[in-house]
Amino acid sequence: MYTILHLEPGMLYKKVIQEICAELGAKYLGASGARDAFEILKKDEVNLILTAMELEGGSSYDFIRSVNESGFRTIPVVVFTGNDSLEDRMRMYELGITDYILKTSGADTIRQNLATFRREDTITLKMKDLSYAVVDDSKVDRKVVERIFSFHDIHNVDYYESGRSLDESEKEYDVYLIDFVLQDTSGDRIIMKLRESGSNSVVIAISGIDNVKTISRVLSIGASDYIVKPFNYDLFIARLKTNIRNYLLFREVEQKTLALEKMAITDTLTGLFNRGHIYERLNQEVEKAERYGSKFSLLMLDIDNFKKINDNHGHQFGDEVLRVVADVIRLSTRSVDICGRYGGEEFMVIFPEVQLPGTIPVAERIRRGIEAVRFTKENVKVTVSGGAAEYAGSIEGLVKKADLLLYKAKENGRNIIQY
Repeated sequence: MYTILHLEPGMLYKKVIQEICAELGAKYLGASGARDAFEILKKDEVNLILTAMELEGGSSYDFIRSVNESGFRTIPVVVFTGNDSLEDRMRMYELGITDYILKTSGADTIRQNLATFRREDTITLKMKDLSYAVVDDSKVDRKVVERIFSFHDIHNVDYYESGRSLDESEKEYDVYLIDFVLQDTSGDRIIMKLRESGSNSVVIAISGIDNVKTISRVLSIGASDYIVKPFNYDLFIARLKTNIRNYLLFREVEQKTLALEKMAITDTLTGLFNRGHIYERLNQEVEKAERYGSKFSLLMLDIDNFKKINDNHGHQFGDEVLRVVADVIRLSTRSVDICGRYGGEEFMVIFPEVQLPGTIPVAERIRRGIEAVRFTKENVKVTVSGGAAEYAGSIEGLVKKADLLLYKAKENGRNIIQY
């Protein structure tokens, strides 16, 4: 659980912060002074330190300096005070605090600030789950990066001393740290290769060259950032975190976009393609057939007596039947076959690069598979009828022929596929 250590000698603001922590789902730990705070730090895992200016038995200045000299220096420290002195602000920021919040700013502002710090901590945790590649021919510099990562509990890292060894690994990473000047190649070649492959990973150039022209060029070819050696530990992690925040945000947007795109083409009940998308794919197959002379076939299926099933057993059971039929169709076809719900109890399967005889074993497998399903709860036997046809120059003609064959199967007693 996200834990906030609050140093405050007065009870009023302890209560305010405690209530805000409860709203945010964060754990609250209170201390009146530095001695109590360090006792808590030794026992509990703290994610954020929130401290007043004046503490019991000393000042926050001395406390923050002690934190910086201890093993707790990576914990963000925020000053929470009623003192709006510019001089005190500067003094605290020089100590390396994360933020300076005024007690007079109001509960909503305080809540928003603490929520932001919590989100930042989530990014810090996610950083540990990402994969990293460090490419640097300097053993000393690789060791420096290794120490920084180890200090921040980042261990999923592979270290390479040459660009060739990275190429040979054929591995992909979330984050790349690439020395711009390597003995066997140049960092810009690796960066360009990554971007040309479509990689959206974080790619940070690292180099002792502190030249505006060089930095501009590296950024222009696709580097996410450029960090100059020798590294400042805190600045290195801050820059890395900023780039990873953007990377995670991009990945989240990308995943949501893909999910929305999938939702737009998927029938929500069965998980198959919906009518609109199945027709779009049908048109694509027609274009391929016209352009390249390729063949494809179409199978239309309809659940027999589905209205009676719905009337006798209810729509909830009818929905279950639709889902099971869709599952049988999905499991009986190839990954390249295009399966969709055409509407109501009708389904459509497009077989790319398959002539009519090739559809027969698949269509029969689907028919037999559905016939074999036993709905024990309702003791109902479900069957399908179908019609299969091969494309012969007209999309309307293809659908019409498959549909006519389907109804012929119904007339011939159902549970039949007509070809």
